[in-house]
Amino acid sequence: MAVSDDPHASDNDSDGEGLNEEQYEWLQEQLAHIGNLRIEADEEEDEWVDPSGGVLVNIFAACEGGSMEQLGVNIQELRDTQYTVDTPGPDGDTALHLACLYGHQQCVELLLREGATADPVNPEDGTTPLHDAAAGGYAGIVQMLLERAGPGNVGLQDSDGDTPLHNAARGGHLAVVQQLLAAGAAPSVINSSGKTPAGESDDQEVVRALVAAAAAALHVGGAAAAAPAAAGAADPTSAAAGGTALDAQ
Repeated sequence: MAVSDDPHASDNDSDGEGLNEEQYEWLQEQLAHIGNLRIEADEEEDEWVDPSGGVLVNIFAACEGGSMEQLGVNIQELRDTQYTVDTPGPDGDTALHLACLYGHQQCVELLLREGATADPVNPEDGTTPLHDAAAGGYAGIVQMLLERAGPGNVGLQDSDGDTPLHNAARGGHLAVVQQLLAAGAAPSVINSSGKTPAGESDDQEVVRALVAAAAAALHVGGAAAAAPAAAGAADPTSAAAGGTALDAQ
């Protein structure tokens, strides 16, 4: 923080190089308030009590750290409780969410073998494990989830309107984008920010793949709709028809 050396400088320094006593006190109050908010948020999370007596906390830690040995032991311990690997933690994530988020494929495999639901929805933010795996670009995990989850999982939107395809595109993960498209992900879904997956990506290869998929979907849909139509019907692949799918990029 710069303080004027001029003893005659005004308390309200017009060029903003210094703070008077009142401004300084206000700034300190704001910083203290922000600090208190962070402490309160931490305390809220700390208030969560593991209903399993600590076993779930250890499972979550193993999934974050990728410790297969710890995870296996803790899953065995969990069998002696009334809880399962699908029991969520304080922020709504299940163990599978965390293993997918941190990219630990062996942990994902073990959880699925132990009966973990492949497509649980976090009640706090609407995400699924597929959202998390797609965001990280973990193609192997994505494939496992696609094989085990319900058919609608690939198109689920979270609380921000993002599909797993939005997440993969945002991260520039071309291989995962192609996996999701092959599994039936819609390339033209618009999220809460008004963007399609292509609009979320800075990677030109990803954008080209998504735009091509959107154009192909329009062509297929248009051909099906046009089949019974009169010969003079409007071309469904025209700019007017394509605007909804592509302009949101």
